[in-house]
Amino acid sequence: MKTARTSVTLALLVLVLAAPVRVIGQSDNFDSYSNTSQFTAAGWKLSALSPALVTTTFPAIGNGKGLRIQANPVPGSAPAVGLWYRTNIYSDFYVAMDIVDWPGTDKNQAVVLFGRLTDSSGNLPPNLNPADAQGIICNYDASQYGENSGDRRQGQFQINTVSPGFVTVTLAVAEITFVPGRSYRIILQGQGSTFKAQAYDLYDLTEPLVTLTADDSAYASGACGFLGFSRQGNTGTVDATLDSYYAGVTDPNAAPPPALSHPIPETPQVVTRTPTNRFTNLHPAPSGINFTASTFSTNAINASATKLYLNDVDVSSSLAPFPSNGPSLTFSTAAGTLAPNTLYSARIELQDAGGTRKSTNTFWFDTFSDAYLTNSAVKTIEAEDYNYDGGQFQGEPIPVSGLTAAMAPVNGNGVGYFDLQGMPEIDYHDSGTQNGSGLSADYRSLDYVGTQQGEAEVQDGSGLLLSNDTQRSQYAAVDLPEYQVRRFDPGEWMNYTRVFSASNYYAYLRAGTFGATTVELDSVTSDASQTNQTTKALGIFAAPNLFMRSNYRYIPLTDASGKPVVLSLSGTNTLRLTNVGTPGEDVRKINLNYILFVPANAAVGNGIALESASVVTGPFSNAQGALADLVNKSITVPLAGNVAFYRIRAVSSVHITNLRLSGQTAVITYE
Repeated sequence: MKTARTSVTLALLVLVLAAPVRVIGQSDNFDSYSNTSQFTAAGWKLSALSPALVTTTFPAIGNGKGLRIQANPVPGSAPAVGLWYRTNIYSDFYVAMDIVDWPGTDKNQAVVLFGRLTDSSGNLPPNLNPADAQGIICNYDASQYGENSGDRRQGQFQINTVSPGFVTVTLAVAEITFVPGRSYRIILQGQGSTFKAQAYDLYDLTEPLVTLTADDSAYASGACGFLGFSRQGNTGTVDATLDSYYAGVTDPNAAPPPALSHPIPETPQVVTRTPTNRFTNLHPAPSGINFTASTFSTNAINASATKLYLNDVDVSSSLAPFPSNGPSLTFSTAAGTLAPNTLYSARIELQDAGGTRKSTNTFWFDTFSDAYLTNSAVKTIEAEDYNYDGGQFQGEPIPVSGLTAAMAPVNGNGVGYFDLQGMPEIDYHDSGTQNGSGLSADYRSLDYVGTQQGEAEVQDGSGLLLSNDTQRSQYAAVDLPEYQVRRFDPGEWMNYTRVFSASNYYAYLRAGTFGATTVELDSVTSDASQTNQTTKALGIFAAPNLFMRSNYRYIPLTDASGKPVVLSLSGTNTLRLTNVGTPGEDVRKINLNYILFVPANAAVGNGIALESASVVTGPFSNAQGALADLVNKSITVPLAGNVAFYRIRAVSSVHITNLRLSGQTAVITYE
């Protein structure tokens, strides 16, 4: 979102030698235009099959303007396309632009950056026909598989070569879906035959969402520009709003990589941060939150206006004492700000001393420890360890099993679940008709369920990149990359039979997504060794769009209204995960790592925990058997002993408002 603008909308930086003049960089924020006549007078060229089919307007964006490009197809004969470019020729190049607004996955369109643009003869005519264009492109395809009802609704980010007739060859691709309502900066850079494309969310400029690399020597030089293109055949349309264009020979970034400087100059932004990753697992609570902000100019940051929110609670006071205003500032939270074993959604808000330039940084993390996750009070069910042989399961602790990175076997042959065969319609239901649903079956090779070791979200010049975001100690000890279930599609399910210690639990599904979808948790109420099982719904995991399936978060079990669900479990239970997302549209959206069952008195979600002690001076520890009602802000705990002292540990300031006895329990309310 724009908050401040520079006074010059089109800047040309030139280096004058003896001759000729060489253009180094061009930038345009579109603020000074009201119509396309002004735009073309500034040096921009429109390439269109028919100019009447392309509409370019300059809507208000924050305190400035953006560029909205809309295009219609040539009825029955050619797709919708509108290309704007400048005639400066580059060999090495760097081109970037913000995607500000678009209809999400409801429109199957590509927003494209062009490099080394020429016609089929290698020249750049005054009126380039887009059907005759060639060069290197970086494109975000908003709905890669179509915009019709029932089509898959996910995006892709790509590097392609394009030749006349809109013929493309994909050099690198990542499956990623941008969340509408915020701005993204896409970048394409070419040096010799090597190309790099990156996408950044302006809500986190500390590192890119994704980076692609590729190598190709087909095109040596040409112009730079941008376009909108409909991928929906000769019927689809284009509609996207863009901003903050830049083209030059080299990268102008003032921030230390992998951070990117804000496209609006002098805007304060988070440059480095702890936790470093935007989605962080097992962040130590004592490490707190630390971040450095900068404007990369003499413009000062308003230190006292800096805000930190944890789970939507303002905890900015934990940053005190604030530093003095300045162009570069460092902030740290006070000791004890973060509670252990807690899930956090964090937001940092910055503004400059004048109050006109602002930015927001968002990230997610948890403070679970590896030791806590292996605690006997906490139960973890690996997504790939579903039942086998018609309802069979293994007692805990379940051994780690599979293949190491060097393909050496770890356990197996009935020790752990590796390569045990499940029975369709008893242990699982999958819509596939071949092993791994036609994708992969790395863990259960005889089953239709898709299982894979590591992630495979990026395919570029380095090959298929496999990674894990976190490797827990039991896997690291045997050099075993973790597995997950993928290609888990609407209507599919898996059964898990486990023995639970009698307790009340919160449940969390650790999952990665590139589109919002819903997974239901059920209890199997009939014989789990037979077909046609009956179930009882326990709650849903409403998974948000996390951009890519390699970004994992803990998704809480809630009811339909979003309230946390508390499960009372004991003894042997068969639980079922079912994808209840929209058929067709939600295909392949989610990867599953594991389900975590945490005692209900633990500090999860919004960081509330009840602690007790037999004497007022402590030591205090988690009150056994405590049941928290996070919605009504009350905690029920069984009475233990003749005297007990209670305190609430929370991520934000709370205080006890009442304590009453009800039979053999104490009911504590707080606010």
